[in-house]
Amino acid sequence: MRNSASIAAKFATECAFKGQVFFYLYPQGFPHLSICLAEGFKELGIPFYSNINFWQISPNRENYLFRHDPSVTPEDCSVVVLDKDWNFYNQPFAENLFYPSRKYITVYLDDTDGSKPSLYPHVSENFDFIFRTHCNGGTQYPDNYRPWTFGLSNRILRETTTIPNFERRTRTVLANFRVPQDRLRIANRFIPVDQGWLQIEQGVILADYPLRLVVRDYFFPFIQKILLIDDTVDSFHHPPVDPYHYLQWKQTGSRHYPNYYERLKQTAACAAFGGWLVPNSAIGQTFVEWWDSWRFWESLAAGCVTFHVDLEKYGALLPVMPENWQHYIGIDIDNIQSSVDRIASEPGILERISTEGRRWAIENYSPVAIAVRFLKTIGCDSFPKSRELEIPENSATVQLRADAPDLLPVNLREINLIIFPDWTVPEELLCRELEGAIRRIATHPDQAKIALLVELGNISQKDADTVFSGIIFNLLMQEDLEMSQELEISGVGKLDEMQWKALLNLIQGRIILNRENQQAIATLNAESLPSWKPESLSHKRAIQLETGTWVLHGDY
Repeated sequence: MRNSASIAAKFATECAFKGQVFFYLYPQGFPHLSICLAEGFKELGIPFYSNINFWQISPNRENYLFRHDPSVTPEDCSVVVLDKDWNFYNQPFAENLFYPSRKYITVYLDDTDGSKPSLYPHVSENFDFIFRTHCNGGTQYPDNYRPWTFGLSNRILRETTTIPNFERRTRTVLANFRVPQDRLRIANRFIPVDQGWLQIEQGVILADYPLRLVVRDYFFPFIQKILLIDDTVDSFHHPPVDPYHYLQWKQTGSRHYPNYYERLKQTAACAAFGGWLVPNSAIGQTFVEWWDSWRFWESLAAGCVTFHVDLEKYGALLPVMPENWQHYIGIDIDNIQSSVDRIASEPGILERISTEGRRWAIENYSPVAIAVRFLKTIGCDSFPKSRELEIPENSATVQLRADAPDLLPVNLREINLIIFPDWTVPEELLCRELEGAIRRIATHPDQAKIALLVELGNISQKDADTVFSGIIFNLLMQEDLEMSQELEISGVGKLDEMQWKALLNLIQGRIILNRENQQAIATLNAESLPSWKPESLSHKRAIQLETGTWVLHGDY
């Protein structure tokens, strides 16, 4: 498979939520959960507002993801969202935020370190919903709690858009733990005990079985027999020089390092262990607490095989669970040798998990996926009957459909153009050329009437989908391009002679590429089609003739 970025997240829904969302944000915080939600809302066209202008998108101008509009208050919105930074920095709740007759839903996003919730019990019960990361099956949560995760933001997806073929990765496990997580400082916490609640103003929890120390002692000695350990750690005190990366480094509290993402993309696997193991003697089961981590999601997005404990066995709760040995490698601490033996005995297993894990993470935990799941969970799920879409986050919808058993297994419009890429050229050159052609169509005045057909040669539809989704994401990260219409791109796979003849009769022209599949063009007699260089498309318009036929014509 070609390992270009796939930003597409498949959803059987088109959002029909008609309300507005209000976020309370603290200027010095890093509200990752809110950012992922807001980016998803933006793609879905859902209006959202904030108490401040926050999260700068570009270093060159004051362009914020969250915007404050003095004319919009929580009363004007359907949902009001606060995250843990609001409580962490001891900010007072807005007056009458929880008044009984309110018409909006209140939601608290809690990604506090540790296994225990960050809100006092008498405060948490006021929220309609609390979305809590690090949830596990060994803890009993109040009725208004829902399991949640860090997930993927546009910042992470941007850094992992293009990845190398797996065989080019080094056979190493990246284990760049900054802290051992053997202790956790807590403040103003209520901890449930048999008698009620124990209030702790200041304290430290010392873990008996911190995962990062456990795997260093018991897992690394086994795995390093087949994969080398790379424990190089980026320093907090060496910020990136590039203006964009420096902005992200500053906004994320020194968590953004482009060199780290490059290492992920060049490495076969990553140790994403976090939190600690807690045996429950009453039921004879061990649970993992405080398990969610940046490395878990970053490594998945980068196609770097993710090592963690067996999440299902140790009770971790996610809205959509990954499958062990399909999307990640979950280690059974009681039987580490069996996991290492399986990796050694199945040479292709790492590459398969790399591909499937990345696909799973993007489809289920990119911003659009997160936003849709959020709305459904809180009951704002006014969604029409399902239809399969591929929704690239932060972009217009791009549909790259697989072959269907119809006579013409493609999706056509008034104007249908075809390209014949040479899929054997280096991927960087291929993507650069395809990006130029797609950009011309995406910015064309009649783009809504144009469908692009792509001759697939000997590659699969799935591989082509991955390439084109990555190209679309690259285009949309460019500040000068906004797609207001849905692109229609269909791969054309293996067709018989009759199907090709019928299809060519419905195609108005061929876009000429510098590197083309000349054999396919000659075999299909596609030289007879009107042909244009990508740059000439902007001078032509879609015109309907008196016969009803559409043509791309003129020199405007």
